[in-house]
Amino acid sequence: MDCCPAPSHSPGQPLDAEELARLCKALGHPARVKLVKHLADFGGCFFGSLAEVVGLAPSTTSQHVSILKEAGLIEGSSDDKRVCYCIVPERLAQLQSLIGKL
Repeated sequence: MDCCPAPSHSPGQPLDAEELARLCKALGHPARVKLVKHLADFGGCFFGSLAEVVGLAPSTTSQHVSILKEAGLIEGSSDDKRVCYCIVPERLAQLQSLIGKL
């Protein structure tokens, strides 16, 4: 009797370990996970305060947003009065694919 389930991917599929590690590092704080989850669930451009989403000071939230932007998981743009944040769906799909190859 085999106690381990069969792998969900074919053994020949390459895993980009460096890219997966980079993305996981970007998600290495609960606040960043909450931000990505919130923006992914929101599904469009979010114009509200992300500091309110995570319950942290705006300056701290800004640092977390910067890390997520550097990893390419979210993007932001601004006009004269407000900032818009959204998830980068292709990058999130890449993360999901890399995790699926583990």
